[in-house]
Amino acid sequence: MANIAVICDREFFQPFDQRVYKEVLTLKKAGHNVEIITPHNTTKTKEIEGIKVHCLTKEGVPGSTAYRLIKKALENNYDLYYCHELDPLIYSFFLRWATRKPIIWDCHEYLVPMKKELQGNLAAVLTDIAIRIAAPRVNHIVTVDNLLGRQLVSLNNTTVIPNYPTLADFPVAERIPDKKIPNLLYVGGLTEERGLKVMLKALKIVKSEIEVKLTLVGGFYDKELENWAKNYDKKNDLDIEWVGWVNYRDLAPIFSRATLGLCLLQDQARYDRAIATKIFEYLLMGVPVLTSNGYLVEKLIQKAECGNAVNATNISEVAEGMITLLGNSDLEKMGKRGADFSRDKFVWEKRETNLLKIIEEMI
Repeated sequence: MANIAVICDREFFQPFDQRVYKEVLTLKKAGHNVEIITPHNTTKTKEIEGIKVHCLTKEGVPGSTAYRLIKKALENNYDLYYCHELDPLIYSFFLRWATRKPIIWDCHEYLVPMKKELQGNLAAVLTDIAIRIAAPRVNHIVTVDNLLGRQLVSLNNTTVIPNYPTLADFPVAERIPDKKIPNLLYVGGLTEERGLKVMLKALKIVKSEIEVKLTLVGGFYDKELENWAKNYDKKNDLDIEWVGWVNYRDLAPIFSRATLGLCLLQDQARYDRAIATKIFEYLLMGVPVLTSNGYLVEKLIQKAECGNAVNATNISEVAEGMITLLGNSDLEKMGKRGADFSRDKFVWEKRETNLLKIIEEMI
C-alpha cells in the first residue's frame, strides 16, 4: 500500500472540500496511508476520519504559503503526490524534480474561463500557459466531467471521475418536508455569481403570494454581500434560516426536510458547461429541483422528470418557477423520480474504482 500526500489549492475545511474528502476516504478504505496538506488560517495538524490533515498558515508575503506546502510535502517519504487544482499543479514541478515520485493532478474547474471572469484576461492567459506547461509533466490527470476531460486529454492521460455524492453520506431516508409551510433549500457558497441576490429578491415576490421559508446552508466570501443579504432579509421580513457551513456528513437531515432545492447559477461561462454537485445531491435525497437553464442540467432534469429550469438572471421568472413547482400536486413524485433515476447512476461508489485503478498503476 502507498503513502499518499493530497495537496489542496485552497483551505480544506471551510468551505469543506467534499471532493478531496471523498477521494481520501476511498484511498484509505483501500488500505493506503493518506495525509492532506492544506492552506489554513493557522498551522496545526488535525484529523478527520482517522486521516491526518496538515494545516499550514496562509500568513506572510506572497509565495509563503507555496513554500510551506512544498516544504511539508517533502518532509515525509510519500510514494505519490495527489495535487488538486492550479497552485499544487505548479508545485508539482518542484516535487517531481526533488523526489522523482509519481504525481496525479485533479482539475475540478474550467480554470481558464474562471480566472478570466474573476481576475481578467491576463490571469486567464497565465493560467492557460501554466496548465499547458505543467499538465503534460504529471503522470495522470483526473477531472470532473466529460467536456473538461476532452480538453485535458490532449495534454496527458485523463480520467473523468464526476463529483457525485456518496450513498454513505446521502443514504435512503424518509423525507419529512413541512406539509404546511414549504421549505426552499440552497446549499453552497453564498455569492452573487451563484444567484444569492436573485434568490432573495425572488423570495420576496413569492412570499407576497404564498407562505414559504428559505434555508441557506453555506457561507459568504464577501462581507459587503453578507451585510446586504442580511439587511435585505430583515428589511423585507423574509425570515431566512442562515445555517452557515455544515459538515458534509450532517447534510442529509437538512435535505430530508426540503420541499424544493435551488441551484440558480448565473449566466457565466464556467457554469454553463457542467452540472453543479448540489443537483446530484438534491436528486439523490429525493428533493425536486429548480435550476438555472443550461444544456447539460436541463437535459438531466428533463430526463429524470424531477423539476424545472429557468432563466436564473430573471427575478420574475425565478419567482414564477418557485410558485409553479410549489403548487404542483406532482411535486413529491418528482422528488421520488429524481432519487430513483440517480441512485444507480450518479453516486460516488459507482466511480471510485477508477481512482483506485490509477493509483495501482503507479505504485
